Amino acid sequence: MKTIQSLRARHGAVFDFLSARLAPDVLPLLARLTLAGIFWRSLLTKVSTVKLFTYTELINDFPVERARMRLPELPLDLKPATLHQFRTDFALPLLPPEWAVWMATLAEFVIPIALILGIATRLGALALVGMTLVIQVFVFPDAWWSTHALWVVIGLYLAVHGPGRVSLDHVARRVFAP
Repeated sequence: MKTIQSLRARHGAVFDFLSARLAPDVLPLLARLTLAGIFWRSLLTKVSTVKLFTYTELINDFPVERARMRLPELPLDLKPATLHQFRTDFALPLLPPEWAVWMATLAEFVIPIALILGIATRLGALALVGMTLVIQVFVFPDAWWSTHALWVVIGLYLAVHGPGRVSLDHVARRVFAP
């Protein structure tokens, strides 16, 4: 009986320690970075990009140029296929494709940057949850369990719990608190 109580006490101590260290700082930061990364990578498929830190890789004896990092060209310039995709595969009811493509592109540019910095985190997370639900219903209805459920859970976690202490939202709250 003492062994079980000892194990239970150790179990509680370990998870109390992890909760105290991870919950306020690490988990919200990882959630913000993860959600931002998902939508930033989607942005990079829509716009022209600049390759940074390029290198050449041989694939089947053919040189292929790769980049360790890609950033969007500014001003944002849609790839030719992007608007076509929004007219066909990604067509939404009641919203012209020219509007939809730019709304999605600008959201995928601005919101990930804000999430990484921890600015307006709850609002940005809710916006990405809404965007995910639109994608789920109108574009990829079979992707709920494979992808979209995870995005929604991460977004709702951030909307409910906030950005955590490693964020500009937290700093601003402390500086401007009454």
